Amino acid sequence: MLLGLLVYGYATGVFSSRKLERATYDSVAFRFIAANDHPDHDTLATFRRRFLKQIEGLFVQVLLLAREMGVLKMGTIGLDGTKIHANASRHSALPMNMRARSRRN
Repeated sequence: MLLGLLVYGYATGVFSSRKLERATYDSVAFRFIAANDHPDHDTLATFRRRFLKQIEGLFVQVLLLAREMGVLKMGTIGLDGTKIHANASRHSALPMNMRARSRRN
């Protein structure tokens, strides 16, 4: 059950043990996976820490299975950390007719 919660959490973008615990109360899907049980965030964190290597291998298997089923498209994403200056002043973001009015105020 804990593994199911972690895998579904990773698949839906819920990574925090506290958020996973909260989801077992709020989300029908998480509640179903947990069989209407609500594991403590410490239990989830300890389980993840204790079985990290095994979880990594199982998660790769889940991704490969999802790709074979056609529900996952795998690719490469590159992030270089470049910072780009943005001009986000309210005057540059407003249409021309609104700029004239906002400058008068």
